[in-house]
Amino acid sequence: KAFVEFKNANPFDHCIIDNFFVNDIGAKLEKEFPDYEDEIWQGYDNPLEVKKLTNVWNHFKPLTYKVLCEMNSIEFCDLISEQSGIDPLYSDDGLNGGGWHIHKSGGKLNPHLDYSIHPKLGLQRKLNLIIYLNSNWKNTWGGFLGLWGNETSQKPGKLIKSIEPKFNRAIIFDTTQNSWHGLPEPITCPKNQYRKSIAIYY
Repeated sequence: KAFVEFKNANPFDHCIIDNFFVNDIGAKLEKEFPDYEDEIWQGYDNPLEVKKLTNVWNHFKPLTYKVLCEMNSIEFCDLISEQSGIDPLYSDDGLNGGGWHIHKSGGKLNPHLDYSIHPKLGLQRKLNLIIYLNSNWKNTWGGFLGLWGNETSQKPGKLIKSIEPKFNRAIIFDTTQNSWHGLPEPITCPKNQYRKSIAIYY
């Protein structure tokens, strides 16, 4: 049902799916996230972004590993393709730029456009799927995903939509429509809380 809104969304094709994982799968995935200071993370700390991520399959705990395998499967790609009307779609088994993402207090990500051509597959990056996994998150801490108007590929237009990173909420969006997105305002969560997400690209 969420995909009914996909093609008519503003400022670019997208939809939001709450309660993405059934039963307690989301809670179990949340618990599998490593500590922020764990050595597995690849860190980014510069004027454009403050975050950590890992896309190394050996770092993922068992359930996360299984879920990512499922979401990279032919069957799941076919489902997303059918629902979005984008055919064909392929998974990125290497999770280039995807996997586990985590932001601490002060974390941010300036409005940006994602890379358009996969550096190794040579295929166009078409869709992002992001699922938020912090059950304790409060909206007063920020961390909302902003979607900006897409007049040009040189700079974002007006902020059109802010999406709260609610627990077990997924957003799927087309990255090829001058799809400016990010979270430019530094997060203000307590030091023992983190904005956690899983990202998969197609």
